[in-house]
Amino acid sequence: MNSVIQGDPVRHRTDGWTGTVAETPSPLANYAWVNRDSSADTYPDMVLLADLEPAE
Repeated sequence: MNSVIQGDPVRHRTDGWTGTVAETPSPLANYAWVNRDSSADTYPDMVLLADLEPAE
């Protein structure tokens, strides 16, 4: 994925988990903060944009 915005549903390419983008990254960032759907953790995970794809 090249760009995401806050609230976008995403899927991790290799691990298969889904989540929602927690905050819109800066245009120069190569990562996004993502809240995993399957996690009870209240803190988002930092995930490389290359590892994300849109969830349908």
